[in-house]
Amino acid sequence: MHFRSIADYTFLGERTMTMETECEQCILMTNDKQTGRRMHGSQHVQQEWDNEDVEPIPVPYEKVELWLKSYKDWKARLKYVQSEQSYIPELTRTLQVVAAHNNGRKQETVLRMVIRRIEITEHEIPLLLSRIGLIDYAFSALTPEEGMFIQLRYIDQMAPTEAMSRLALSRRAYFYLRKRSLDKIYTKIKDRTILLDLDSFHED
Repeated sequence: MHFRSIADYTFLGERTMTMETECEQCILMTNDKQTGRRMHGSQHVQQEWDNEDVEPIPVPYEKVELWLKSYKDWKARLKYVQSEQSYIPELTRTLQVVAAHNNGRKQETVLRMVIRRIEITEHEIPLLLSRIGLIDYAFSALTPEEGMFIQLRYIDQMAPTEAMSRLALSRRAYFYLRKRSLDKIYTKIKDRTILLDLDSFHED
């Protein structure tokens, strides 16, 4: 029978303690990694919460409705002022004739008319084209149902109750559709709305 010496037992004891220490270190490292992952996950969740806390840009619903109600008028005005362009050559000839007859008062009146039409060409027509084009671009964000709502309520200027009936919507569904449609329109063009807020150049 083989007997172990005291030295052998001492060595085995030290080895066992070393192995236990190594296991503890492994456990600590594993816990640190898990804690790190949990902290990273918590940071990610916190970032998501922070993003949710960011308030959306408020939509000026009344202003958007005013733009939509003005859309039809802008198109009618554009058609009218474009037709006025054709009068400029004839007015210029009239101005020359009046000048030849040295009639100062008539000459001044015709001159103002010519200047006015030139100003319309240079300023109002481009502004109207920009406004109409911007609203047309905003319409591209709408679904067919939303587009029909905008057409009935704002382009045709139908009363809310009548539009509600035509679309077969409850009062709650109608106002939800209104909010959703106006949200989409404003979001689509919110960076360019200064064109819609500029004063018109014409004088009625």
